[in-house]
Amino acid sequence: RSYRQTESSTVRCHAKAAMGGPLEMLLVLEKQPVIGQLLLAFNHMTRHYKSWQVAVGTLFAAMIYKRIMAVMNSEFPILVQIKRFVFSTARLIPFVQNKIDQEVASVRKGFETELLKVPEGWAPNYALPEEGFTETVLMSKVKAITEFEQVEARHSAGKVSGTIYVGGRNLKQYSDLLTKVYGAFAWTNPLHPNVFPGIRQMEAEVITMCCSLFHGGPDSCGVMTSGGTESIIMAVKSYRDWAAATKGITEPNMVIPRTAHPAFDKGCQYLGIQLRKVDEHTDTRTANVAAMLRACDSNTIAMVGSAPQYPHGAVDPIAELAAGARRLGIGMHVDCCLGSFLVPFMKECGYDFPDFDFSVDGVTSISCDTHKYGFAPKGSSVVMYSNAALRRHQYSVFADWPGGVYGTPGMAGSRPGALVAATWAAMVYHGAAGYRDNTKAIVETTRFIAEGIKQIPGLKLVCEPDVSVVAWTSDVFDINRQIDGFVKESGWDVNVLQFPPSIHIGVTMAHVSSGHTIAKNLLADLAKATAPLVANPKSESSGSAAIYGMAQAIPDRSVIEDVTRAFIDTCSKPA
Repeated sequence: RSYRQTESSTVRCHAKAAMGGPLEMLLVLEKQPVIGQLLLAFNHMTRHYKSWQVAVGTLFAAMIYKRIMAVMNSEFPILVQIKRFVFSTARLIPFVQNKIDQEVASVRKGFETELLKVPEGWAPNYALPEEGFTETVLMSKVKAITEFEQVEARHSAGKVSGTIYVGGRNLKQYSDLLTKVYGAFAWTNPLHPNVFPGIRQMEAEVITMCCSLFHGGPDSCGVMTSGGTESIIMAVKSYRDWAAATKGITEPNMVIPRTAHPAFDKGCQYLGIQLRKVDEHTDTRTANVAAMLRACDSNTIAMVGSAPQYPHGAVDPIAELAAGARRLGIGMHVDCCLGSFLVPFMKECGYDFPDFDFSVDGVTSISCDTHKYGFAPKGSSVVMYSNAALRRHQYSVFADWPGGVYGTPGMAGSRPGALVAATWAAMVYHGAAGYRDNTKAIVETTRFIAEGIKQIPGLKLVCEPDVSVVAWTSDVFDINRQIDGFVKESGWDVNVLQFPPSIHIGVTMAHVSSGHTIAKNLLADLAKATAPLVANPKSESSGSAAIYGMAQAIPDRSVIEDVTRAFIDTCSKPA
């Protein structure tokens, strides 16, 4: 009875409000609860519209709201999004798309000319040979490829940035040692620990030694992976599944500095996670902590910092980021893939270096590439967690497969046990003392190069190098023009960067030499290539320099994506 009276009263109020003017409407609203007030206000505003018009209008408003929120939450500024929309719309015009296709095809031909090279007299294998090669024929082909590439000569001259991190006078003996270890375990597979208990033990020791190196507590743990990208993707998966299980988050996002490695883009792309990128400080190229915290919301599952980041070699303020992550109750991943076995020894070598690892309260995971400055063969990395509960979210387990219960710690099923053994061998061969010596030599060489660049007229550092990467640019001329002189003529294999345009070199043991001989050669060639550019700063770029400059200036990044796909296509095409 009471319910019917209340319902009848509400209906009368609605009717009175609908028939009356603004004053009557206000009097009725005052007597209603909040929800009732909202309903009455909505009905009053829409009283002149038909039901279908109200429904369509509501749907249209919801679509606009969703679009506005997508724009506001995008990693790109609104102006950039407008440009992308304009260019993507223009590509719907057949003439425009045909023109782009023609240009991409032209670039593809250039890639084929540059990349599709083989030794003289090489007979490509487009299908399996009917009869297998003899050992003599096989090894002659292997020799032809190694002599053709001439990587060893360029590497020994120190002209390769990063890529091959080992070096020094004992390189051959070290390579022979790891080759022997690799060969001894060539047919092993960690997927079968009951068959290969020795490999299982080696892998467990590699993980435990890494956790100890990065000051993990008694609950710290990890997983070996095939490289930094897999380590990062696995950490992203762990945070996604952890947030879903513990917080019920179904639309997760991660917040990273713009300088973080593209593996985070790849992981979020694969796993359906929104990625929010925040611009770094332009003077230090370190993460902007305040801006990153502002980008977080109730669906944020983790933040990211690098030690150091790849483009410019700066170390992000990990302690500040971790403190913020701890307050928000989210994960904090530190990407040490590049810093690997250098950053843990910086303080021991006497360098002023910030805390960045599990010793920092709030750091919950770390990625470290053992195949970089750990000097293990390629295809080796470790992702570490502060506790086992978080690591379990990385696992993939399938209990109902007809082939039996199946589970793996990472993306791969079968894995090369030989890489596990070679990584273990590299770590115990060097020991802490060996890695300290390498860190001291590499960082000293890095800082020698940085100081030398400061003395070259027309050049300046992008930021001070924190570890092993030196990045430079110019306010006088287009830095991309150095590609022709410094790269093509002098033969230095360096990395071309964008936003801002710059160049960097990753210093390895190959650059370490008595009296800094190799570093002095680099600086001499760099000064020689820079002098004519300073003398004619406004001359037009040509060749590769023009292509790099144009690529950075094109607002429609989808065109650059098309060109990149053409490059990847070309890499898998036999000559």
